[in-house]
Amino acid sequence: MVSIGRLKNLENRKEDIESQIAELQNLSNKCTQDIKAEPNAARRSQLNTQIDNYSTEIDELYEKLENIEKQINQLKSEEKDLSSNNHLDNPNNQQQSKIDESLRYIDFKRALDTFEKIQSQFNREGDVALFFMEEHLIKRGDLCLQRLRDDLTPNTSTLHRQHFRHCPVTYTSGNLEAVMQGIASFFEVKQEEITPEAVIQKIGNSLQNNSVLFIEIHCDISDSCEIEPLIPWFINDFWQPLRARITGLIEDYDGIKVIAIIISDVLLNPKLSTEQLSLYCDDDHHCFSRNKLIQIPLENWTKDDITNWLIKYGNPGLKRSDRNTIANKIYARTQGLPTAVCYALQQQWGTLTCLPTSC
Repeated sequence: MVSIGRLKNLENRKEDIESQIAELQNLSNKCTQDIKAEPNAARRSQLNTQIDNYSTEIDELYEKLENIEKQINQLKSEEKDLSSNNHLDNPNNQQQSKIDESLRYIDFKRALDTFEKIQSQFNREGDVALFFMEEHLIKRGDLCLQRLRDDLTPNTSTLHRQHFRHCPVTYTSGNLEAVMQGIASFFEVKQEEITPEAVIQKIGNSLQNNSVLFIEIHCDISDSCEIEPLIPWFINDFWQPLRARITGLIEDYDGIKVIAIIISDVLLNPKLSTEQLSLYCDDDHHCFSRNKLIQIPLENWTKDDITNWLIKYGNPGLKRSDRNTIANKIYARTQGLPTAVCYALQQQWGTLTCLPTSC
């Protein structure tokens, strides 16, 4: 069965291509205006050549856009789970999106602080960082990841925000090839040409000033030992060569960031923090090593976290006594486990926010 995630990924790629087309069209229009004001014939010839190049790129992007739209339409027609009841335009799903958007602000302070400490050590020209996240499912790591992606979106005009690229892939036990194929597919590397070198080259070609690449490797595993083949392979065969490619790029560009996060719903084996695999797990993050894993810690939420969220996002008509009662009840029932807290808040969403709820 095709997942809703695949449809969302396709729609994200569609938006990305549409943004690229809009930028190229603006650049082409600027060249046209420059030609009118340019007295030098040689310079006008150069600008005309640039317009032709932009036109070629736009045509190629429209072909890609058409292909993606076909895939989206095919998914919608073939997969019942992606029917109107599950489509992103459905009002119920829009309401769920609003719920999730506010719930991501309950508390991920340690996780965000860790991420920011590493970012503060980035080189201005560009840099890379490799993270891992445990207990993603029960501690609502998906909400934390959305916060991280929001923080990483380049602080530039809307026209240039397509330079943020989100590349989610899935790893299943021992299937390293699927990870490489997933990244290759995102960067449209032909099946017969997929090698780590070809994928890294394609990634490098896609980066420019202020580009951000956010790779998520979701581990579909049931036991921590299943992830053991992934980490050394990813670091040695993909990450280190990619880092070398980025080092070459920052000689010409500024602000490039490449982030990869290995995500697990289960706790990783403690031996992964030993020197044997050269993983980085120092909580102080004083010695940032770009070829080692850094943990993004997810924690249970406190009663104060729930109360503070109710103050900011709850019904402004709730009295303090009512708000404290709700927070006390939710915490007592959930013990602060994020999945349980989110479910409890969703169940009372209409009361808490004066918004209709489908829960």
